[in-house]
Amino acid sequence: MSALTAAAATIGLASGAGFAAGAADPLPRVELVLNGAFNSYPWMWTCDGDIRTSGVPHDHYVSGRPTADSTARCSQRVRVLPNSSYLLQATVRGPFAFVGVTGAAGENASTWSGQGSWNNLSVRVNTGPETTELTVYFHGWYEQAPFDVRWVSLTGPGYEPRPCGEPDGPSPTATDGPGSPSPSPSPTCWRTYIP
Repeated sequence: MSALTAAAATIGLASGAGFAAGAADPLPRVELVLNGAFNSYPWMWTCDGDIRTSGVPHDHYVSGRPTADSTARCSQRVRVLPNSSYLLQATVRGPFAFVGVTGAAGENASTWSGQGSWNNLSVRVNTGPETTELTVYFHGWYEQAPFDVRWVSLTGPGYEPRPCGEPDGPSPTATDGPGSPSPSPSPTCWRTYIP
């Protein structure tokens, strides 16, 4: 084999190896929050304080009424991937309406609005090398006026959660929604949408 032929073969092998290494497509960006529009059962949010559901058919939202002892907070645990970037978005109105994300490795990102009309918030969070779960939350502030949240979303690389959470590992906690029964997560669980 000539030196030129050997060099060409080596380049071909290197190119093929590079192609194979890059052939794996990254995971798609998916929605990780369950019942982010507050229009289905199970509720999937863990809430403290005075939380109420409001709205008309196909347009639901949550109203929180903070007190001296409570910010009227709701949260949901979601499964994520390490070393990844996620975008939290929400539609809120009212004074001191907060949304945010926290993680066990120190992830902490939040934003808030004091507008009286509906407006959109967004904040980005990056996960650490061992993070597999984040907590998404929203709340008001002590003794401030009621606030409303119409929509909460966390998108990024990962796998779409099962309709009622992931039964085989870290999962959102299914709790009763305000005035609504809610089944526990199970492999056979299905979602029922509120008219």
